[in-house]
Amino acid sequence: MNNDQVSSGIWFFLGLTICVASFQYKLGTFSSPSSGFMPLLSGLAISFFSLVGLIDATIRKKRGEGWTSFRKAVRWEKALIVLISLFAYGLLLRPIGFLLRVIVPQRWLVVSGGSFLITVAAYIVFEVLLKSELPKGFWGF
Repeated sequence: MNNDQVSSGIWFFLGLTICVASFQYKLGTFSSPSSGFMPLLSGLAISFFSLVGLIDATIRKKRGEGWTSFRKAVRWEKALIVLISLFAYGLLLRPIGFLLRVIVPQRWLVVSGGSFLITVAAYIVFEVLLKSELPKGFWGF
């Protein structure tokens, strides 16, 4: 087995578990969905896409792709940057405010400065540290 076969199998059974659990609630109909309808659709979607991934991984396995150690296959430094960024975002969201001017009225200097800093921080995390290709804006960066 290769890595993708294992992960696809796990996601497939997770999707099936979500489907089974959704039957504890009323499903309703397409025109009038009830509380179990969206979990059922979500579970079906997870199972479907993981099945597609499982088929693809099995085809690649037949071509000779084998198991790869997670320590070698995963770029841990990038995953750590994302986790730290998400954690910091969660901690700073409330003090800074999501919509700085709308939720709690602030001076325009605070709103503009906070927005600028958030934008620069996002640029540094995604463009500089993670080297992800973001769409270029009006000024070309």
